[in-house]
Amino acid sequence: MYALIKPFVRLCLLNANPQDLPASTLLLALCLAGYLTITTLIALPVYGFGVSLVQGFIEILLLLAYTQLVLQVRARPERYLQTVTSLAGTGVIIGVLGMPLIYSLYRSAQAGSVSSLTLLSYLLVLGWLLVVYGHIFRQALSIGRPFGVLIGFGYIVLTSIVIESLFPSMPY
Repeated sequence: MYALIKPFVRLCLLNANPQDLPASTLLLALCLAGYLTITTLIALPVYGFGVSLVQGFIEILLLLAYTQLVLQVRARPERYLQTVTSLAGTGVIIGVLGMPLIYSLYRSAQAGSVSSLTLLSYLLVLGWLLVVYGHIFRQALSIGRPFGVLIGFGYIVLTSIVIESLFPSMPY
């Protein structure tokens, strides 16, 4: 199991690049299944299973389409499989690590007070995700680090806007 996770941990630590992964549709399918599971579990306390699952599928569609678009714009479509596998796999790793913080924020919001430490910790995890996505896009698109981070930020913002537009957060 660790042999499967290790390349994604190395990507999360910026010690590997998307091109280090095998171009495997099976690996992509496993990563997307993990991504769907994590995104569903993250949304579950707020939206329930059905809506959370739909949100997960929408996030996957956005990930696939956004990655395809940016690679097409930079004329690098041959890098699609490894890039999207890298994004999904690292999203799973960071999602698992951030899940306790997200659940704590849900509970705090229901209680009417949010812990500053928990919020700061969550923002650090989100920042880490942004850096990792920036690293992956930087490598896949052969661009500078700031542009990679900007493209990663674009994906995070797009996903947030689409999900929030379709499924407004429930008031506590």
